[in-house]
Amino acid sequence: MRTPARAGVLVGAVVMALLGATGVQAHTSGYHWNRYGSTVTIPAYTTGTYADATFQAANDWSNNTILYIPQYPVHTDLHLFDANYGNTGWLALTEYTSLSGTHILHGHGRLNTYYRFTYADAVAIRCNQIGRLVGLVNDGYGCMGGGLSYTVQHNWDDIHNMYRYTHH
Repeated sequence: MRTPARAGVLVGAVVMALLGATGVQAHTSGYHWNRYGSTVTIPAYTTGTYADATFQAANDWSNNTILYIPQYPVHTDLHLFDANYGNTGWLALTEYTSLSGTHILHGHGRLNTYYRFTYADAVAIRCNQIGRLVGLVNDGYGCMGGGLSYTVQHNWDDIHNMYRYTHH
C-alpha cells in the first residue's frame, strides 16, 4: 500500500511552480488575483475522487476569510482535480497556469492519486493548494505549512492584507 504517513509531510511535499516568483510580503508569493474588497470571489471547478475534501477546504477559506470560492460546474479561474499520475515523487502539484504581470489569471491544483490519502490528508493538501493559488506561501501556520487541515487566524490576516484594499 502506498499511503503517506501524515498530513504535515504531505503539505510539506506540495510542489509549487511559481515561475521564479519572489515574495513581496512575508507570506505572499508576490502574485495575486486582480481583485480586492470586502469580498473577493474566485470561482473554482472541482473534479475527481477527492472532490468532497476540496469542497471542505474551499469552504474553510470562504467561511473564515474575505475570499469566496464558489464551485462552478465548468472549468473556471481555479481548477482543482486529481488523477493517477504514477510514481512521480510528487503528491500534489500547484501551479499558476496563466499570469499577467503579477496578476494570477488561472491556476491548477492537482492531486496524484497514485499515492493514497486519508480524507484529512486530502483536505490539508487542498487547503494548502487553495492558499497557494491565491498567492500565499508556506509560512508554518494552519494549512499553509503548519501541518493542519484548516486555516487559522494568521492565514486569515494574510488574505485580508492581500485583498482587502487595492494593491495597484
